[in-house]
Amino acid sequence: MTNNSQHRKILSSLRFFKANTFLLPTKFYFFIFFCLILFSTIQGSSIAATAPVSLLQAALTRFLENQPTVTLDLVTTGMDPTLIDQVLFKLYREHGMQPLWLVQNTNIPTERAQDLREVLQNSFEDGLNPDDYKVAEILTLWEQSDISSRVRLDVLLTMVLGRYVADMREGSADPCLLDPKLFAAARDKEVDLFTVVQNGLNTPNIKEFLRNQAPTHSDYTGLRKALAQYRTMRAQGEWDNIPTGTTIRTGMTDPRLPLICNHLQRSGDLASIPDQCTIYTHEMETAVKKFQQRFQLEPDGVIGKKTLAALNIPISQLIRKIILNMERWRWLPHRLNGKRIFVNIAGFQLFGATDEQVQISMPVIVGKKYHETPVFTGMMKYLVINPYWNIPDSIAVKEIVPHMIRNPNYLREKHIRIFRGWSDNAPQIDPATINWRTIGKGIKRYRLRQDAGPTNALGRIKFIFPNPYHVYLHDTPTRQLFKRSNRSFSHGCIRVSRPLALAVYVLKDMKKQLDKEQLQQLIDTGKRKVILLDKRIPVHILYRTVRVAPEGMTFFYPDIYGRDALLARALFARKPLSQCRYPQ
Repeated sequence: MTNNSQHRKILSSLRFFKANTFLLPTKFYFFIFFCLILFSTIQGSSIAATAPVSLLQAALTRFLENQPTVTLDLVTTGMDPTLIDQVLFKLYREHGMQPLWLVQNTNIPTERAQDLREVLQNSFEDGLNPDDYKVAEILTLWEQSDISSRVRLDVLLTMVLGRYVADMREGSADPCLLDPKLFAAARDKEVDLFTVVQNGLNTPNIKEFLRNQAPTHSDYTGLRKALAQYRTMRAQGEWDNIPTGTTIRTGMTDPRLPLICNHLQRSGDLASIPDQCTIYTHEMETAVKKFQQRFQLEPDGVIGKKTLAALNIPISQLIRKIILNMERWRWLPHRLNGKRIFVNIAGFQLFGATDEQVQISMPVIVGKKYHETPVFTGMMKYLVINPYWNIPDSIAVKEIVPHMIRNPNYLREKHIRIFRGWSDNAPQIDPATINWRTIGKGIKRYRLRQDAGPTNALGRIKFIFPNPYHVYLHDTPTRQLFKRSNRSFSHGCIRVSRPLALAVYVLKDMKKQLDKEQLQQLIDTGKRKVILLDKRIPVHILYRTVRVAPEGMTFFYPDIYGRDALLARALFARKPLSQCRYPQ
């Protein structure tokens, strides 16, 4: 069969399965597509007409006719085992019911099978669970030479290979099953699965192919190293619990200091344990400040309640957080080249990077509880200098109306105009003509717009990357909030601390490249101006509770929205929370 005819057959089969399923997740289609390509690209050879081979063919046929997906206990949420079984049977039949992972005549596992087994055994290095790939059963079947075991092993290897590649390419927990609002757009849905799988199966080195399924960016590789480091720490035993007590300051003695010294030395914050560990020295204080910085605490060197609580977080819990964040990175495109902007919601930080090299970073303010900033990727299209703020209906109802009831001059003081409707030519009306005590949700009929200026809630610049959540980056007049350690104060949008610097970075290498002075001149005019970008910039709004800096230091961030718990439930307990619905 030629490659073209093979591909036509693959696509025809895939269309058949899509036409006969409803709302199945991407991973199901990926698995079927993977199986079709696998069987169409592996070159089979005719089996000698010997009794053992004939028996193997007959046994393989019987096994594939009797619900192999259920038999192997590989049913996954959202997958239809009947359809998978049909695909397996059809494809094995096309290859004369020959095994794909056994040496002809001898029926021992091939070198390719041995390489696959080794990769699956070591899948824990990427934060995956070898149990998901039936490693224990594979090892047992490996040692059994009877035909039934060989058949089971061959089909099992085929199926777990598909699952492993899907997990590495897309993540093993479907983010849209966690919370449709907060996770639905997290996954990259543009992966060229056909090319990835075809190239992998055309290479004789399956280990290299499988290694290439992991994300390549430095954040993921940093987490992979951190996972190994913390597992090494855990192998030496958990931290000793440090009792609560009085606050410890430099120069003080305390019986808990030896425990703190030991912890800081094991975690890498203290180079070595000093001879006198019962006195809080300047050397120890430096190590404590480093630890506090890594755990987002005030780096004052004072060992109080918050620092003790962070010191007592079990290593096993830190390992779990690292695994959760490795999973999140698998949802993104695996190569993040070119100019991009990353916002870490949990870290209250923005990074601008070009080819993964950080060019700019700054503190940001994100959504508060009940106005949580969602996870998604958008494409920045334009900037607005001296923007208006069209006040959302929810804010108008819940905040503006109560303010007007208490203070009839509130709109004038805040430079907010009210228009009769949302059209561009809607007439402006006098706020005094509205009965604010009875208007309630009726305010939605009107458009409330805050004038551009120093008191505008969006500040002097906003950065637009259209998305279903109406989230954007913008300046803010409330600069003092950037001094807070927990910066979740917004209604969902992201306030940036250095808007001019960000604008310069965004406009660099654009046709309308502007420096700070030129941007400030535009701001000083007080006039609204839109600056279109001739090259769109990806903006990734992420939720990362662990980050490894380029120099190797591991930072842990508070789970401000409780999303780690949602992900852990789906990843470790395999309990989806909702149905998969992508925003339109």
